[in-house]
Amino acid sequence: MTATIFRTFLFGLVFIFGLVVMTALLPSHYQAHAEQTIAVRDVQTVKQYLNVENWQELLTPQSDLQLSFLTQAQQVGGYGELAHPWGLAEITVLSLNEQGVTVQIRFDTEHVAHIQLAVSQQEESVVVTLSAKGENHAPLVGGLYARFAAYYVEQQLKMMMNQIVSQLKLHRQG
Repeated sequence: MTATIFRTFLFGLVFIFGLVVMTALLPSHYQAHAEQTIAVRDVQTVKQYLNVENWQELLTPQSDLQLSFLTQAQQVGGYGELAHPWGLAEITVLSLNEQGVTVQIRFDTEHVAHIQLAVSQQEESVVVTLSAKGENHAPLVGGLYARFAAYYVEQQLKMMMNQIVSQLKLHRQG
């Protein structure tokens, strides 16, 4: 009886240790991507989102996300906050030009992501791309969090892209 309890305890201990080691070995970085081709006539409407302050319109379907800027969002170095159900994130505009904007989002000191909105003109159309690259530095479970973040961020980018398309349709109709 005692030997069975000991073996069960030892198996549980080895199993948990193995799980922790496997989780710690997962890569802590991730990428997500969403892309849409639009008509050339819509490029100016899309370029309004190069001002990150206008991104709140893209987050509208998710009412628990609130974006506010404390300094100029249409300039490099613009700083703001994203209120999220899981906490407050800092947002900083890293680069800005006629073709795109890149922002850094930082949750605490453990999770950093760079999100880019790029507008590239092709021959007869314009490609709008939303992409994210992030990394989670949480000890032991950072890789597990990164896998979750990859899925979550990709869903957010798709939602934002759907909002851009909806705004274009509304702009054309009105």
